[in-house]
Amino acid sequence: MADVDFSGASRAPHPHPAATSGYGKRSVPDQATRRRGDFAHLRPREASIATYVDRLPEGAAMDAKTLAAQLPDYGQAACLTALRRLSEAGHLRRVTERIKGDGGSWNWVTRTYFSRAARSDDWWQTFLAENLPGGTGPQSECGGRGPGS
Repeated sequence: MADVDFSGASRAPHPHPAATSGYGKRSVPDQATRRRGDFAHLRPREASIATYVDRLPEGAAMDAKTLAAQLPDYGQAACLTALRRLSEAGHLRRVTERIKGDGGSWNWVTRTYFSRAARSDDWWQTFLAENLPGGTGPQSECGGRGPGS
């Protein structure tokens, strides 16, 4: 008889895709060990998506479209809302940054940072100021400036 998985957790249909090199998930340093209740303070959908994202490797694509393709219980709109709420709760920062591209032109790129522990806006500002490459300064999509501001 085959083993049956009674966990009830949905399984991703395919291995999670990686983002373009240099982008995708970036975990903040000094994270505590994973525990069962890490995201218990969040709504069920956000807790489920945060748990999934927490287990992704560095550099994994974390946009709403990719998450929706990997998580059959949620569509793109639900994933986009969950990512926004994770940012508001202090677990996630999507930062738009201007970098010099090939041929000397400047491009806007978005980097995504994830923290298992909820962090304050002050903590994120300090972290981003100290860790963004290129010296162009952070332009957080959660309360900060973005392109065209």
